[in-house]
Amino acid sequence: MRTNPVRVAARWVMARARWVSLDTAALRELAGKLAEGGGPPWPEEYHFTGEEELTLRYLLVLDALNFCFWPGKGRWRIPGPGGEMLDGYYALAYGLKRAAEDRPEFFEPGRLAGLAEDDLRGVLGDIPLLRERTRIAREVGRALLRFEGSARRFLGAGSCAGLVERLTAHIPSFRDACIWRGRWIPFYKRAQILCSDIHGAFRGEGPGALPDMDWLTAFADYKLPQLLRAHGALVLHPGLAARIDRREAIRAGSDEEIEIRAATVHAVELLVGELSRMGRPLRAFEVDWMLWTLSQDMDLPFPYHRTLTIFY
Repeated sequence: MRTNPVRVAARWVMARARWVSLDTAALRELAGKLAEGGGPPWPEEYHFTGEEELTLRYLLVLDALNFCFWPGKGRWRIPGPGGEMLDGYYALAYGLKRAAEDRPEFFEPGRLAGLAEDDLRGVLGDIPLLRERTRIAREVGRALLRFEGSARRFLGAGSCAGLVERLTAHIPSFRDACIWRGRWIPFYKRAQILCSDIHGAFRGEGPGALPDMDWLTAFADYKLPQLLRAHGALVLHPGLAARIDRREAIRAGSDEEIEIRAATVHAVELLVGELSRMGRPLRAFEVDWMLWTLSQDMDLPFPYHRTLTIFY
């Protein structure tokens, strides 16, 4: 199996990090808590699952648009399946689910390729960064048209590694990487999470039967480092911690931002190792799911870092 360059790059960054470090004792304690719980189920109530081609188009659009929900004066929300108000990722997933059920033509490649902002607003309301999301939805439509309009053909790379390679080759907004200290540092958050979402939506069968799920790393975003910090596992330089607590912007591509994301990936690798030693073998994407779910259910004492980006 090919080595995931995200895993290698994160380890390399952490060997040189100045702003962020990991506390191994706190990681062991956190691993013990994770070992006691069950893995989070695929949240079917918020996600569309139906005919294969439409489901794949839905998942591709979902993860293409899955980034940066915090800009704006008020929190973006939509009504959920039980009348509760949803925000962030679950609002995006459920809003697109309603479109797949009620307006499946929205996901036709030709329509996506020519999508207008008002079209996307009609599905998701006034979601933050509407213009950027509309542009990226057009990228998705154009990529599908190169594969005869077939999401099955486009996403049928046969492996996580192959799928990430195809996504980053054909859809520029999936190229989540930077140059740091003269070295190429990839994170590929949204490309990797699409692999796990396909696996989850199809329950590991059909298109979801990807043979190299252990190739995936954690999906470096806002919520995991916030949770890891709350557990004492991710330790920030006091100056950086103060900036995050004041909700100051952390510039995309800065040393601080790259180290936060690399630490997130590497911390999950260490958790995977600890869990294996405890007799609870889990893959990195499963640990990521568990941590992200915990972050949604807990009242965390610190805010997440604010970085304006399309990559997470």
